[in-house]
Amino acid sequence: MTTERQPYRPQPDEWEEAVTMLCFQCARMSSCSLIDQMIECKDGGDWPTGGWVTDPGAGISCLSYQTRPLKQLQPSEIRAIAATNPATCQGCAARKGTDASQSLHTRRDFTTAVRLPGLFVCHEDPEGKRPCGGWCNSVVARMEHQEAAS
Repeated sequence: MTTERQPYRPQPDEWEEAVTMLCFQCARMSSCSLIDQMIECKDGGDWPTGGWVTDPGAGISCLSYQTRPLKQLQPSEIRAIAATNPATCQGCAARKGTDASQSLHTRRDFTTAVRLPGLFVCHEDPEGKRPCGGWCNSVVARMEHQEAAS
């Protein structure tokens, strides 16, 4: 698979999955005109700037994707999560070269969750509840660096 992102025009049977995966997860969903522009693209129009592209990690992605708001965690909550020693899975977004680390959406979500900090869950957890070990390590390291600098 190429790592270069190319404009993506879904086939008729791919639209529902693409909208669910790309649009329903985006903070811009309620105010985004990109879906209409992608429909025009499907019907022969120009590919819209900021539109859907191939993605080496997720298959497809949207260049206009924005992470949904997260609840900011307090240092005590982060320490409590870290005390559970969450595992870092083989496909972790924090591991360079994994599909998750190459996915535009996942990278944006991960970066936001580390900077805020807000909870980022392991993508291998079918219930979507287990904290990501790579995220936890990154947040703790960032928190310790900030504490040392102050």
